[in-house]
Amino acid sequence: MAKSIRLVIPDSGVLISLAQGGLLDLLTEFHAHIQVVITDVVEYEVTRRIDIEDAQLIRAFLSKNAARIQVDATSFAPLLRTIREHPEIQLPDDVGELSIYSYINTTRQSNPGEATLILFEDDWFIRNAVRPGNAHLLSTRAFLDGLERIAPEFSSTHALNEILKRRPTFQIAQLDDSASKIPGGTEWRPAVNVAAVVKVGRRHR
Repeated sequence: MAKSIRLVIPDSGVLISLAQGGLLDLLTEFHAHIQVVITDVVEYEVTRRIDIEDAQLIRAFLSKNAARIQVDATSFAPLLRTIREHPEIQLPDDVGELSIYSYINTTRQSNPGEATLILFEDDWFIRNAVRPGNAHLLSTRAFLDGLERIAPEFSSTHALNEILKRRPTFQIAQLDDSASKIPGGTEWRPAVNVAAVVKVGRRHR
């Protein structure tokens, strides 16, 4: 039997796209026992600009769901503290993507580690094939399509169109790749509250 997994978001693009599509609530539609984590790098990237609507929406969403969504430190935490004190310093390219594999490895208590769902948008995760064996990769587009399969009332096409109207650079790559070293594989859809997704779908039609 495939194992259900915790959800980790290492890519600010996921939050930005869902915010622009009015779909951030989808991240809280997993069953309550599922741990939802964003990294400190992502939190910094998506909330640092208080003059941008997306950042305001995401900041409000994270504040509202602080009891549900955990912000975890990565190996880049010292650098982030320095940048907050010296805003002229820029984060390195791909720091969010690089930080997640460091995060997974440092939180692993034993091999292969806890099954972890990485929800991403940047094609860095597709181009860089090497990843921890407990990591299940899921692109934003595949996430939306998967939700439609378990709750037909939710339209992936409608959600995608709403995102693309406001974010034409949205990456529509489809990838749903189980963790290679978890016995029996990994599956994320059983961890979703179907009734909650149905409500989101009806609200957005």
